Amino acid sequence: MTPDLIVTERLVLRPLGPDPARAIADGDYSGLTAGTTWPTETTALVAMRAAADPDALTWLIVREGLVIGECGLKHAPGPDGSTEIGYGMGAAWRANGYGTEAVRGLVDWLGNLPGCRRVTAEVHETNLPSRRLLERLGFTIDLLASPYVWYALALT
Repeated sequence: MTPDLIVTERLVLRPLGPDPARAIADGDYSGLTAGTTWPTETTALVAMRAAADPDALTWLIVREGLVIGECGLKHAPGPDGSTEIGYGMGAAWRANGYGTEAVRGLVDWLGNLPGCRRVTAEVHETNLPSRRLLERLGFTIDLLASPYVWYALALT
């Protein structure tokens, strides 16, 4: 499955292919214009996953030509139609609605993906901004497994 470019009101979610993902995992950001505080502490891990697993679709979150974060699938939808998402923003870009906008764009895209019926996300229980983001988008608590909270959203 090939990810599409996702365009939201203020952002462009640019698909990250395996070769650029490998470069990012190796610390090579040439060809990208990084926004302040991006990459984050988890960017290399996300890129390694995207480079190793073609079903771990990943997008770079771009605002006015600057990469400010990343989001994507941790794995393809399984036989039950469920997939897990992850996302991260550079600290300077948080609390401006960009994360909510990016995840909404990703979830909307997933809603059109054949066979995808449910989206989950794992959040540390102390990460209240991320938890509120998911709740704003209609996710509900699916599982409490301290120190993590699992959220889920049924797609229609």
